[in-house]
Amino acid sequence: MEKKYEAPIHYLMSFIGGFFGVYSILNFCDFFGNAQTANMIYLITNLLGHNFSSALIRLGGVAVYMLALGLTAYLPKHSRISLPLASVLLDGAAAFVVGFLPAGMDPVLALYPFFFATAFQWGSFKGAYGFTSSTIFSTNNLRQFTTAVTEIIFNRDSSFCLKARFFGCTLLSYHLGVAVSYILCVVWGTHSIWFVIPAAIAAVPFVCIDNGCFFTGDFQTFVQKNRT
Repeated sequence: MEKKYEAPIHYLMSFIGGFFGVYSILNFCDFFGNAQTANMIYLITNLLGHNFSSALIRLGGVAVYMLALGLTAYLPKHSRISLPLASVLLDGAAAFVVGFLPAGMDPVLALYPFFFATAFQWGSFKGAYGFTSSTIFSTNNLRQFTTAVTEIIFNRDSSFCLKARFFGCTLLSYHLGVAVSYILCVVWGTHSIWFVIPAAIAAVPFVCIDNGCFFTGDFQTFVQKNRT
């Protein structure tokens, strides 16, 4: 299936990734809910410090993250579900749920919806133009952008222009999401996460065009053939 909107979708999902990232940091004790590195580090320190209740909650977070990643590997081979569309819907659902969570809730436990949605997003949107790129964190995107710009400026290799533009736009989109999320958090507090939902809705038609509406194009072709 030809993907007409692969790059714009990637940028929009990067915006959502940035929005989720700073929201979790601002509202859940400086904890970055898009990844598990810090959570797994604290899991070990909690175990060594005999804080077993906290360690159990953190272990649950790792399990939720792993479950979502596992599903993105399992579903394409055992179902016709469109991972990109499912991911967009999960992002909207996670934003909806988190906005209702009570104040004072354990921050790691409160981030379970983000753990699942962002991990699923990571496995569903892997880049564009043949470049591998994450939409939920920035370090590798920064590395790719930096090396591409270095090739262009110092090595005089213009073949890296597309790479520099793609990773530059990805970084810009991600941090635009960060900026918008920060401003909305200042004004609306924890309920500001609901502003992700319009962004997720905006992605739906483009994701459907490129990937099929909930089911993949192969399944749609199968249905059409059996109707004739």
